[in-house]
Amino acid sequence: MAKPNLTNQKTLPASAIIVYGIDATGKPKAGRFPEHQAAAAKKAARSLKLAVCNVDRPSLVEIVAKIPVGRVHDQGRALLPYIKRSLYDELAAAVLPARSSAAAATKAPPAKAMEAAKSRSKVFILLGFDENQKPRGARYRTTNEEELIKLSKETALNLYELKSADSISLAGALPAGKLPTTGSASVPEIRQALYSEVVVGISDDAAAVPRDKLGGPLPPQKGSPESWEIIETGHLVIAQESPEYGWAEAIVVDRKDGLLTLRYRDYPKLPKFYRNYRAVALLSRGSK
Repeated sequence: MAKPNLTNQKTLPASAIIVYGIDATGKPKAGRFPEHQAAAAKKAARSLKLAVCNVDRPSLVEIVAKIPVGRVHDQGRALLPYIKRSLYDELAAAVLPARSSAAAATKAPPAKAMEAAKSRSKVFILLGFDENQKPRGARYRTTNEEELIKLSKETALNLYELKSADSISLAGALPAGKLPTTGSASVPEIRQALYSEVVVGISDDAAAVPRDKLGGPLPPQKGSPESWEIIETGHLVIAQESPEYGWAEAIVVDRKDGLLTLRYRDYPKLPKFYRNYRAVALLSRGSK
């Protein structure tokens, strides 16, 4: 069978783009996006200071099949998979002759520079709910951990240091936080779906390290209440994080009228959250 003629411009998916770059730990990542996601992917690339190239030449057509598919979240943030250094170098070499929309963003730094950057800066996220029960979250790459701890206390949001590649990649969907700053409004409000996705990622990652003592120990447990009306601090209930991620046991840490403040029993490092008392489920007596 004859090989296709890659020089025929009709075979080139000119509308497809590749977003690529180096993350905070010095690891290469890249993702390809179809035409209908190109605008959102380019916007996300600008906010993350990543490079963008159009797949408009034969050399890139051959490479794009090796690049994994990227994702654009509802918040407009791009999630890029990690790729091998050899593939990143191949992509960078193919892009170099062209003037991409973000050509300045992306020569890979020398190995020594990457190691130095990795040793100096760390990746953190602030996550939780504000006084109006709205989810907020932001990511930070900084060496100033003390300033983030201070902001965590001021905003009553939880601070985590992320170390695993999966969690760092997931955090890329959060808005970039700015320092110095004060007040809960300085940490952007995010959608509940994105909040739930990050929370579930943290719960599964033993390397996601809390960097504050917000919340303290769980209150003494009182078992499961017999009805919704008598739910109080210490009772064990079942709460749903989201329809996608299901239900888990939670301890009531406070109740004000019909609003419950909860923390997950088996995931004490996760932020407190809020539910209407009728939105939780009760354990059957045989499960107490």
